[in-house]
Amino acid sequence: MSDPRSARGARSPRGAGRPPRGANPESRQRLLASAARLFSAHGAASVSLRRIAADAAVAPTLVAYHFGDKEGLLNAVLDVAFERLLAVIERAMQRPEDALIPGFVPAYLAALARDPWIAPLMVREVLSHDGGGRRRFIERFGRRVAELVPPALAEEAAKGRLRADLDPRLTLLSLVGMCAFPFIAEPVLGPVFGYRIDPAFADRLAAHTTDIFINGARSRP
Repeated sequence: MSDPRSARGARSPRGAGRPPRGANPESRQRLLASAARLFSAHGAASVSLRRIAADAAVAPTLVAYHFGDKEGLLNAVLDVAFERLLAVIERAMQRPEDALIPGFVPAYLAALARDPWIAPLMVREVLSHDGGGRRRFIERFGRRVAELVPPALAEEAAKGRLRADLDPRLTLLSLVGMCAFPFIAEPVLGPVFGYRIDPAFADRLAAHTTDIFINGARSRP
């Protein structure tokens, strides 16, 4: 798993004064990486800050220094996930000369495979209960995606690349579901169907999903 980088919206460190030993950007990244892995595997409520610090091999005081408390740390991890996925989507929107879906699907799936903690984290901290993670998802990710993608899909239909009778918002829901579900369900379906999350699987799924989706959504004479 690649280490999550710094994220906007994390709580500010403690006030002025001498920072604790080991307080540096590397210790922050190590805490983010450990928290991402442990939160996605067990849920934030089940993981203590001391366990996260031990996994990151840093002093427990550095959690408070960098993030304030567990909520601040969870928010920072969520923001890393949101920003990485948004970056993929925004890059896809910036290529108007190419068809949107064939470019978007491989990039989105590659991002989920590169950071396999993102999908289970979304299930545990965004979908499973009505908490701060859900509100943060809506405000920092969901609304931005709703602003970007449906108009782009409508433009694809206007160019004749997609069927004009497709609802852009429902099309987005279908597309995200086809991409994300295999990652969300991998703990259960992976052993049944013989797959695991890695770049090779992401490539195969991208080709398969793009083919199925385009054949169903492509504009026909």
